[in-house]
Amino acid sequence: MNEYIPRILSSKIEEAAKYYPVIVITGPRQSGKTSLCRHLYPDYRYVCLYSHI
Repeated sequence: MNEYIPRILSSKIEEAAKYYPVIVITGPRQSGKTSLCRHLYPDYRYVCLYSHI
């Protein structure tokens, strides 16, 4: 299942991006954070700050 699920939050993120150079999206595992970012900004690079401690 690789179909994108539209998020209500998308418009809020796009609006915030007009005013802030960095946007942080947090949430539980496998909730669609990366999919949301890649959908909204397909030409941007992204950084994952996950680490094993």
